Amino acid sequence: MGCVIALHELSVATSIFEAVLEVASKHSAKKVLEVNIDVGELTLLNPDQLALAFEVLSKGTVVEGAKININVIKARARCNKCGEEWDLNLSYMTPTMSHVMAMTCPACDLKAFFKGVCPKCGESDFDFISGSELVIKSIRIET
Repeated sequence: MGCVIALHELSVATSIFEAVLEVASKHSAKKVLEVNIDVGELTLLNPDQLALAFEVLSKGTVVEGAKININVIKARARCNKCGEEWDLNLSYMTPTMSHVMAMTCPACDLKAFFKGVCPKCGESDFDFISGSELVIKSIRIET
């Protein structure tokens, strides 16, 4: 049985891989040793799938064998009425739900999908303050 990589993760991994290759080329790297990435929960990316896709893409390149570290950033919200901040609970979302959302509604208002209200005042008018990050924090190379 072969491995399956979701298209959402493959697309993002491809963008990350191309950016890493560009940096490696710019610095005449012999080898990329490590890539550190911050991925927010609201990106709906599966870190294991993202790492697998990155590994597959790197075969036969200076990136092959590089350690990929993915730091998942918790989704947090802030109430627009009282200012309370809280962690969003995304545990009710199955992988299938998150992938359907990612493929069918990338530009829609994600707040519509979350079962959340302010724990302090009960208001449903909130903004996300973290969890949508997708950042290459650092790349360690050998020259």
